[in-house]
Amino acid sequence: MSSRLVSIDVLRALVMILMTIDHAREYSSGPGRVSDPMDLSKVTPLLYTLRWLSHFCAPTFALLMGISAGFRPDAARLAKRGLMLLLLEFTIIDWSWTFNPLWHRKFWQVIAALGASCLLIAALSRLGHRAVLAIGALILATHNLFDHVRFPEGTPVHYVWSFLHQMNVLPLGGGFEVRTTYPFLPLAAIAMLGYGIAPWFRLPDARRRLAITGAAFLVLFVLLRTVVGYGDAGAFGGTLMSLGNVTKYPVSLQFALMTLGPALLFLSFTHPLTNAPQWILTLGRSPLIFYVAHLYLLHALALLASLAMGLGIADFSKRFGGIPEGFGFPLWVTVPFALATVAILVFVLQRYQMLAARKHQHFLLHS
Repeated sequence: MSSRLVSIDVLRALVMILMTIDHAREYSSGPGRVSDPMDLSKVTPLLYTLRWLSHFCAPTFALLMGISAGFRPDAARLAKRGLMLLLLEFTIIDWSWTFNPLWHRKFWQVIAALGASCLLIAALSRLGHRAVLAIGALILATHNLFDHVRFPEGTPVHYVWSFLHQMNVLPLGGGFEVRTTYPFLPLAAIAMLGYGIAPWFRLPDARRRLAITGAAFLVLFVLLRTVVGYGDAGAFGGTLMSLGNVTKYPVSLQFALMTLGPALLFLSFTHPLTNAPQWILTLGRSPLIFYVAHLYLLHALALLASLAMGLGIADFSKRFGGIPEGFGFPLWVTVPFALATVAILVFVLQRYQMLAARKHQHFLLHS
């Protein structure tokens, strides 16, 4: 089977737009900024909605990465991809946030987690799709049993556990530190689920399997959230907003079920698509280069906006990313700001894809 399915490209493009809106939101609100956009005592419905929609991004990326890997189960290729993603996270991607390669804090974020997931799947791929699916399901179902496990700070096991399952800030020496924003174990489990279900797309009843699984995930989410109480550190408060206020760092079982259910249903409704608008395909077929480019473009546009507002640019060694104190725009600007960024990058990517196709250079084109 081809590693390119239109339905997967379309879903990937849609979550990339949501991701861009969320990252554009980072530059909104200014002095009145709410530090936690899921703090129900402080957020507005608009802020909550924008942040909640972004929840679909990381799990969907992991799922689709696993599915694509399952179409071409090549352990060596997966391992190389994983190492490349890890390298990118701590160089080019990290610098996009700070515009300062020497910034003291590094970030283990979603790209690094996906890179580590590639390495794990590469190690397990010889077991076959069903075994990888079973292992991923077991990890995802049980990892919240260990939410309260803690190890003494500074010990090797504390460092390992932080990358696996617990968000922490870890000193690296020399004044540097790393924040494990996305502990990779639950995202790896989701990627393994994707790898395991990849053969479904060859079957005549693929849509039925995807629909049943997606609906089952949503039913299980509601039961765990409202009745059982397992699979998330946050309690359900009886409101619609509290229903969706589940733990993202690390991705909890309830968070995964809430986001993967609709993703699987979307795939069931759209498979097998044979065509889609060209701009959607442009996004869906260049996810890695878009991810890197949108971070730099958003950051550069924010700095230009700061200059236009007469605020200048802060000292990059003292203020994160050179963003001055008090900079920000109203929250409603977030969506047009993000969509303008997407439109610029679609134009650039279309030219890049044509150039890459002519020169047969596909290293980043379908990453």
